[in-house]
Amino acid sequence: MKPAIFPLSLLFSLLMLFSLNPTQLQAKELTKAKNTTVPLYRLFEASISNNKAYQNRFTDVELLVSYQAPSGRRLEFRGFFDGDGKGGGDAQNGKIWKMRFMPDETGIWQYQYRWSDDSPGGKGSFNCTAEGAGKGVLQAYKENPHWFAYNGSDPVYLKSYYETGHGSIGQDFDWIKEHVYGRLIEHGYNHLQVNWLLSLCCFGQYYKDGPEPECSDLTLYEEGKASSTMNLDVWKRMEQHLGFLNNKDIGVHMFLGVDGSRNDGPAWTALSTGEKDFYVRYMVARLAPYANLAGWNYVWEVPGNREEQELGFARLVSQYDIFNHLRTYEDEFPREHYYHLPEYSFAAIENHQIAAPGKNLERHLWRDAWTHHMACLLGYAGKPVFMSEGNALWRRYWHERTGATQDDLRRSAWACATAGASFTWNGHASEYELYAYGPEGLPFSEDNEFKLSEKYVDILTHVMRNEVDFFRMRPHDELLAHQQALRVYALAEPGQQYLVFAPDGESFSLQLEAGNYNRCCWIDSKSGKKQALPPTQSTGPEQAKAFTPPNKDTDWVLVVRK
Repeated sequence: MKPAIFPLSLLFSLLMLFSLNPTQLQAKELTKAKNTTVPLYRLFEASISNNKAYQNRFTDVELLVSYQAPSGRRLEFRGFFDGDGKGGGDAQNGKIWKMRFMPDETGIWQYQYRWSDDSPGGKGSFNCTAEGAGKGVLQAYKENPHWFAYNGSDPVYLKSYYETGHGSIGQDFDWIKEHVYGRLIEHGYNHLQVNWLLSLCCFGQYYKDGPEPECSDLTLYEEGKASSTMNLDVWKRMEQHLGFLNNKDIGVHMFLGVDGSRNDGPAWTALSTGEKDFYVRYMVARLAPYANLAGWNYVWEVPGNREEQELGFARLVSQYDIFNHLRTYEDEFPREHYYHLPEYSFAAIENHQIAAPGKNLERHLWRDAWTHHMACLLGYAGKPVFMSEGNALWRRYWHERTGATQDDLRRSAWACATAGASFTWNGHASEYELYAYGPEGLPFSEDNEFKLSEKYVDILTHVMRNEVDFFRMRPHDELLAHQQALRVYALAEPGQQYLVFAPDGESFSLQLEAGNYNRCCWIDSKSGKKQALPPTQSTGPEQAKAFTPPNKDTDWVLVVRK
C-alpha cells in the first residue's frame, strides 16, 4: 500500500490553523459572522437538517437554542420542525428544523443549538446592524400606558384597518400584496386586524375579484391533534403574509385567535393539556420572532377569566414568548373585565352592556358614539385599550344590524380617540362576498361611498399625530361644562394642550390651567380644514372658558396648546 501523500497546501493550512491562539480563532469567527447580517428587530432564520428517524417529528425531539447578545446577556428560545422547509412534509416526513430569532441589540450575536435527545448540536453567529432596522415590538407606552409604543418607549398612533380575508392566504400572494396590502400601506395604515392568523375557519371568505384560491382547506390542524397534524403549507402561507407586513412595520393583531369553535373550526377545548402546551410552544417558536405580531388573542367575545380557555392560553403565551408581544382577550362587556390580570397586556373591547345589563335593552344604542367612548374608559386598567369591534366602526358586519351611518362611524372614531384609546375600522361590505374593489370593496375606490369614511379616519389620524402630542394626553371629560351629556369629549395634558370633540357644533366650556395658549384652532372633522383662533389666556380652572364652534354644519375639533 502506498503511503498517503498530503498536498503541501493542505498541510500548510492545517499548520496555520493549529498555530492560531483562541483569540485569533475568535477573530476569524467574528469576521465570518459579519457576512450574515440581520437588521435590528428583523428576522434571523437558519435551517438545520436532522436525518434521525422519529415517529413524530413535531414532538419526539426539540431544537433548543441559546442566544448570546453583544452585551453578554443570554436568551433561551426554541426552534421548530418545518418538514421539507418549503411547506411540505408532516409528522413522519421531512428533515428540516428551523431556528428563528429577533435581535434587539446591534453587534455580533452568538448562538448554540442542541437537541433534546442529545443528538450532536452546533453553533453559529450573525451580525445585527442598525441599517434597515425595524420599529420593534408594540407594547404599552411606559410614560402613559393609554397608548402604544414600539418597545414601550417610542409612541405610535395606530391607524388600523380590519382586513377580513379569512381565506385570502389561499390566493396568490403577489395579488394580495398589490391589491390589498399595497393599497392599505399607500393610505398610511400601520396596523391591521386580521382573520387569517391563525387559520382555523371561514376559507370561503376570500377576494372574489382576485384569483381563485390555490387550495380550499386552510385548517391549521385536525381537531384535538395539533401535535401530529400541523399543516405546514398553511404555516408557510401565513408567514408569507406576516413576513411581508413585518418588513413594512405593519402591526398585525389576530382577531379570531386560537379557538376555532366560535366559527366551526377546531376547538381549543378539544386539546389536552399536553396538546395545548405543544401548540403554544410551536406557535411561539414560529411567530414570536416577527416583531409586528401585535396581539396574541384567544378569540372574540369571551369573559376573560376561564383557566381552561383564554386565561390559560394567555398564561402559556407569557411563559414562552420571550419577546413579550401584546396579549389580550376580546371582551364584549367591558363594564366588568379582567384586564388587570398580569397575563393580559392590553384590552381589546366591544361596546356592549354600557347602558344596560341586557343586550336587548340597549341594542339600539350600539351605533352611538357615546357607547364607544364609555366602553374605552371602562376598559382601561392601566394598559392600552383597543376598540377591536366597535359596532359603528364595522361596515362589514354591524352597520346593517344597527343601522349605523358614516356619521356614526366618524363620531365613534373620535369617541375612542378622546377616551385615550386606539381602534380599528373597516369600510368594506358583505360578511360573505369579499371584494378588493368596487362599491363593496376596500374603501379606496371612487365608486365606494365609504371612501368618505377613509378620509374621516385619515383626518383624525393627522390631528392626533401632528396637531397634538397625543402620547402626553389622557381623557379628561371632567374639564368640560355646559355641554350636552355624553356628546362632547375632552383629551388633555392639563396646562399644556387640550383637544375637544364637539359634534354638530355644540357649545361647551373648558377648564384651562392658568397660562397663555397661543396655538388655538378649530378643525372640521369632515374636511380637515382649520380655522385659527386668537390666543387664549386663562387665570385658572376656577373660571371655565366658553367655546362656540364656527357653525353647526359639521363636527368640530378644538385644539388649544401652549
